[in-house]
Amino acid sequence: MKKITIPMPKKLRERVDNYTNCLLTPDGFKYLIEENEVYIKGFKKGNPTEIPAYIENMPVVYLAGLHHLPLSGEVRIPDTVRELEWAVFNVQESATKFIIPESIIRIDEHAFAWCKSLEEILFPDSVTELGIGTVMSCKKLKSVHLPANLFSIPGYFASGCTALEEIFIPAHVARIEEMAFNDCSALKQIQLPDNLKYIGKYAFAGCTSLKLPVIPEGCEVHPKAFHD
Repeated sequence: MKKITIPMPKKLRERVDNYTNCLLTPDGFKYLIEENEVYIKGFKKGNPTEIPAYIENMPVVYLAGLHHLPLSGEVRIPDTVRELEWAVFNVQESATKFIIPESIIRIDEHAFAWCKSLEEILFPDSVTELGIGTVMSCKKLKSVHLPANLFSIPGYFASGCTALEEIFIPAHVARIEEMAFNDCSALKQIQLPDNLKYIGKYAFAGCTSLKLPVIPEGCEVHPKAFHD
């Protein structure tokens, strides 16, 4: 199958790259202050041991641009944070697990994509929407917990996660978008919820170990949902 590259949306690119007025912490975090809240916009250099929950005695509510942050093992995101921006942690080398707090309400596109050592991730029930390609191409990812109130599994969500063997799809999920689990070659079985209304193109294509699931009545299935 031809590899498809998804460009960063212009509005997000402008938001992430706007470092003009950023301040800098001693350990290398770039940040802005808005209405007594801190927005971490990136990371310059250093070797911090954790992501700060407070800067200048104000809560950190937003994280972006931390793909170069030297993380390893189990990574805990502070419970002050509400938003994770586009590609915030992507291409991490050594993080094996992310602990995401219930304070998180928005996770944008490719937030954890291409994390080379990621094995486990749990999305809290406070999250009702996930961005395109959230954990795509995390080759060692074995365990994903989806939020209970998720309505749609986005396109490219776990595409190329070749170690993923099983996933529980919550009852509220009504749509599985295109290429959501494409090339998850170790995925053996799934149970589709009765509420499911749509399975998109290539959603499970390349899942060579997968047994064809029972399709709920009334669910629209793209002709190429399970095949290239």
